[in-house]
Amino acid sequence: MANAYIHPTAPEIQQLVTNLGGPAQSAMDLMAAALDWFDTEQIQYSRLNAPFAPLQRSDLDVVHWHSGTCGDFSNLLVSLLVAAGHPAAYTMVQKDCYGDWQDHICAATQMAGRWVLIDATDPYRKFHGLDCPHQAYTLLTPAEMTAKFRQDETTWTAQAAEWDDPCMAGVLYAPWLHNQTVMETEDSVGSIFLLLSLPAVHHWRLDAYYQCYTAVRGFSLIRRVITPASSVYQFSEHSPAHIWDEKQWSLPTPVRNLPKKLIFASEQLDEVLIENKKDLESVIHHAAQ
Repeated sequence: MANAYIHPTAPEIQQLVTNLGGPAQSAMDLMAAALDWFDTEQIQYSRLNAPFAPLQRSDLDVVHWHSGTCGDFSNLLVSLLVAAGHPAAYTMVQKDCYGDWQDHICAATQMAGRWVLIDATDPYRKFHGLDCPHQAYTLLTPAEMTAKFRQDETTWTAQAAEWDDPCMAGVLYAPWLHNQTVMETEDSVGSIFLLLSLPAVHHWRLDAYYQCYTAVRGFSLIRRVITPASSVYQFSEHSPAHIWDEKQWSLPTPVRNLPKKLIFASEQLDEVLIENKKDLESVIHHAAQ
């Protein structure tokens, strides 16, 4: 099966392998260099520069655009491993290393006869990028992942017909639009995660989460929920079973009623929304039509 998502023989991928130390090094050394490349090149977790197409970005898209999401990053890591002649697989993560349920993808290679997970998506990259200890996952070969990507693209393209707008397939396929780091120390990171939900035709909801991570824990501070009818804040008031637990949230409140210790978080959250306002409005305009 031809692969539109990884291109290990492409000159750009071959050159990147060379730049990262060459194919003779071990798979783990190559992956360590690749994760450093993500940092030094400031590869963004974002689809805002091209939210509609392609649905699934390839290894070359990440290299050219310096952005993508977890599946895109995994395409690049798998491509680098294949280009260097190392074992390579994809990892469909159901429960991450923090014990949170996720719809997530990372890469995998073999070390000492066992598969080890390589995760280029922050916060995993920062704290656990090499040999990432995700708790529940399924390994897929590149051919199996290619088939899955194609099936998913077919499914969401068909569903976009309900909007009478083929562009919506991209947002339905990957509603996680953007994640931006706003605070980072050696031991912790805080970021704003933007998720666009499309519950029905002409209806949309944008959730902006302020999330914090350490090496051992991930948690949410506040979120802003924006719909055509309202814009409210909620803060994490009750102990959550996992980071996405809806039961943790307070009743909707205006920003003036947030706990004082969370005002800084609301300000950073709003700054990210303002910074990306033009791109977000473009996506929402299509969703609302």
